[in-house]
Amino acid sequence: MNYKQLLILFVALALAACASTQTPPKKLSKEKPVQSSLALENMDVEFLYLAAQQALGQGQPALAKRFLSVLIKKKPEEIEPRLELADLYLASGQAKEVKEAKTLIESMSETSVARLKNESLERYQLLYARALAANGEAEQASSLLQLLLRKHPENIQIRLLLTRLSIMQGDLLQGQRLLKQGLAIKYDLRLQQAQVQLYLQQGYFKQADQTLAKIQKRYPEHEDAVLQRSQLAEQQGDVLKAEELLKLYIDLHSDVALESYVMLAGLYVRQERLEEAIVTYKSVLKLSGGSVDAYMALGKVYYQLTQYTKAVMMFEKAVQQFKPLSAHEKLTDMRATVFFYLGASLEASHEWKKAIPYYLKLNKGHALYLDAQLRLVNIDLANKQFDKAEKTLIKLRVSFANNINVYEMLSELRLKQKAYQSLIEETDKAIDMGFSSTLLFNRAIAFESLKQFKQLDASLDSLLNKIPEHPEALNFYGYSLADRGIRLDDAASMITQALKIRPNDGYYLDSLAWVYYKQKKYTKAMETQLRAVQLVASDPVMQEHLGDIYWQKGEAEQARKHWRKAIELKHKSAQMISQKIEHGLM
Repeated sequence: MNYKQLLILFVALALAACASTQTPPKKLSKEKPVQSSLALENMDVEFLYLAAQQALGQGQPALAKRFLSVLIKKKPEEIEPRLELADLYLASGQAKEVKEAKTLIESMSETSVARLKNESLERYQLLYARALAANGEAEQASSLLQLLLRKHPENIQIRLLLTRLSIMQGDLLQGQRLLKQGLAIKYDLRLQQAQVQLYLQQGYFKQADQTLAKIQKRYPEHEDAVLQRSQLAEQQGDVLKAEELLKLYIDLHSDVALESYVMLAGLYVRQERLEEAIVTYKSVLKLSGGSVDAYMALGKVYYQLTQYTKAVMMFEKAVQQFKPLSAHEKLTDMRATVFFYLGASLEASHEWKKAIPYYLKLNKGHALYLDAQLRLVNIDLANKQFDKAEKTLIKLRVSFANNINVYEMLSELRLKQKAYQSLIEETDKAIDMGFSSTLLFNRAIAFESLKQFKQLDASLDSLLNKIPEHPEALNFYGYSLADRGIRLDDAASMITQALKIRPNDGYYLDSLAWVYYKQKKYTKAMETQLRAVQLVASDPVMQEHLGDIYWQKGEAEQARKHWRKAIELKHKSAQMISQKIEHGLM
């Protein structure tokens, strides 16, 4: 084995030893940690440099920085390691290291700099310009780069960096000039891509598209150009062009057009062309080899189509792609998202017991944690486990004090409990958090139950000011006015508007019939109520209303027949209905 082979072997051993110190194992005993036998300070200069290069080759920049730092201490006059370390520091983007990069370059001796020739001098100057720019010294960086560009007009890196600085300083025209001059000297894809970004920044969308078309013509297999053109077309409202660009690329490059398939499927989803989205996502699934992203996207479309069984199947397939978590691994955001949607699909299928464990997997660190907790509450409400739901919501109200969704769910719970005063008191502050139709509507129900009609009207006015065609609010408001015998024309108008949105809603028809009844338009009331009862035959209040109308029409036996039906259907005020049967309407 010769010296060079031996040196490479030692480098490999050093890398292994140093890399093993990156994540120290947990202490299992009180023994002192083992020290590496290869102290960096004692290593040969050539060895350190070779080790740094090998670390970079293995994707270990932190380790390379350590080797180079020691090398510079041992040989401060060496230029190459100093420049390489400065380059690594700049690439990290960390403020401390960016500052250190500038210090490294500026601390080079005049003698060392004077020895630099040709490419080495150019590299040094470019690195210094980058360091100046990264440290906010744009003017100095620009001056240096302009000098460099005069000497080396063909250098793409210098031109791109100077262009970026011009844009940062607000001189977009200078940026375009620099790019055009560079392309006139020699075509380079990077320059043309920068041109596209600058056109977009300036709002010159036509020019951006034309430039992308040139890139596409020169590089027909360059998918990025197609993706950008499609995205730009959709943003400009030309959905047909966006779709055609993607389809054309897919036709020509179907085996490798993964990103185009993904974008096309997303376009279909945004247009609510969900069946086409499913077909396209299946192609994504095939091309990606069954990726988690593809299964999840397909699952979401099935969920949107309320095809919950298929959605569950897709999300379960996504879960199967994950490797088992070790004891110390945290749940990734991707995994947490899949668990959430699998739980949601199972919940929508009323498979609550299966859904619950998936929601419970999410912890406070995940973006969907609150949604998962609220869905658990929703399951508790569906199963009438009100105490359990209340405990969860009280905790969430502490942790998410300014989240309106928590108060919406709390109001749902209070309605189930018929705790109307609590509902109002607990949600008073939440009204100022932002508009919520759910909160305003639930508060209106509570106000109506407490006969606080002024507050009821104010809540529904606020809701309808924002959402004039909210059918439930229109119907509820109209019925409440009719029940109070006031603003009957307004009531009729509101309920008629609700029926335009839901023409076959028996409850809305019952409300309209009640308005006619209050207006003493008994024939219209009868026609409308008969339609309502035909649609909803099992509602005791609707049977009572029909009986009242028959009585006013002078058909006492028919009236008593429907009042008896109301009692059979367990009317809440059975005693009052019995009085009607015995004495009629007083």
